[in-house]
Amino acid sequence: MNVFRGMRGLALGLSLGSFCSWAVDGKALRTELVLAHYAEDLSWVSRYLGKDNIDVTVYSKADDIPEVAGALVLPLANFGRESHTYLHHIVHNYDCLADWNVFSQATTPGWGYLIGGSNNGHLNDKVSFDDYVRPFPQGRDSMFVMTAATQFPQSAQATRLGIVAQGLPSEGAEVCPKQGDDGWTDWWFTPDHPHLRGGDMLDFYHRYISLDKNEGEPLTLSFAQGARFAVSRARIHKRPRSYYARLLALLAKDVNPQEGFWMEAAWYDVFHPEALQSKTPLCPLPVARDAHDAMPLGPYFLDSVRQRVANASGDACSDCASKVDARRLYYGMHGFVTSTTVSNAMMPAASTARRLQ
Repeated sequence: MNVFRGMRGLALGLSLGSFCSWAVDGKALRTELVLAHYAEDLSWVSRYLGKDNIDVTVYSKADDIPEVAGALVLPLANFGRESHTYLHHIVHNYDCLADWNVFSQATTPGWGYLIGGSNNGHLNDKVSFDDYVRPFPQGRDSMFVMTAATQFPQSAQATRLGIVAQGLPSEGAEVCPKQGDDGWTDWWFTPDHPHLRGGDMLDFYHRYISLDKNEGEPLTLSFAQGARFAVSRARIHKRPRSYYARLLALLAKDVNPQEGFWMEAAWYDVFHPEALQSKTPLCPLPVARDAHDAMPLGPYFLDSVRQRVANASGDACSDCASKVDARRLYYGMHGFVTSTTVSNAMMPAASTARRLQ
């Protein structure tokens, strides 16, 4: 643990400027874990504490700020979800960011996403949190594993098979599925998805993310569900501090702003201005002829997902498809799923779908 950590905490409380959290010696690469905390158990963080080249910073929006020996824990006003936390860190540390920066919600990392669950780890199959912590994987200056995709303005969604099924032979830590468009579910739709709570995503994207004119063209974004990713200092510096400060001011206006959900889908384009998804698709995705192609959530959608999983697994995993849990796809009647329930739009309300980190 670096002796400058406590000094940095004091500086953050006194100034809006940067204060470097370590001496730059030009030798070992430094990694910083930046965790957005609300009420999660932080015991899992212990394995990363006390490392010479890893610092852990927890920004807590809890009423009672936790103590984590060996980590820097800083209180933060409860605005803007996890995106507000990430932007706060970047803006206040822009001049002295770590070589490698891992941004994550503070929930214990684990496979998959279970609708209505209180501890969703958001990891793709065969991916561990350590994969994000290791700097510059295969020489890349960012680490994104895209597990979801969304089409705007209609907000049709597709989900990576590796986050709803385990054991698929081709899954792992690649940015996009190795199997191309066969590595995704069919497009699906629910009218109460958080992306549709209000406002104009296309205007937000062009005004604050891509910084260009909104021509009204549809936009498809692949993204990391749960907003976990890692980026180098140089990658963050592809944008000036003022760019992030403008977004931070926008996110700081409300506890649970619509823009907080849109940011989850836009982070790749934030850090990759030379590879905007509005210009060039990032991942091969299932072809949708029009907005009406998206399937309503329910047992028919579950059947289609199981068929896609069966096709993707082949002989390597004979029971992968049958093990797909409907709760990873949609809610059924009365808050639970049955095999006979037809539920076209039973996703949790936006206010309860995720903690306000």
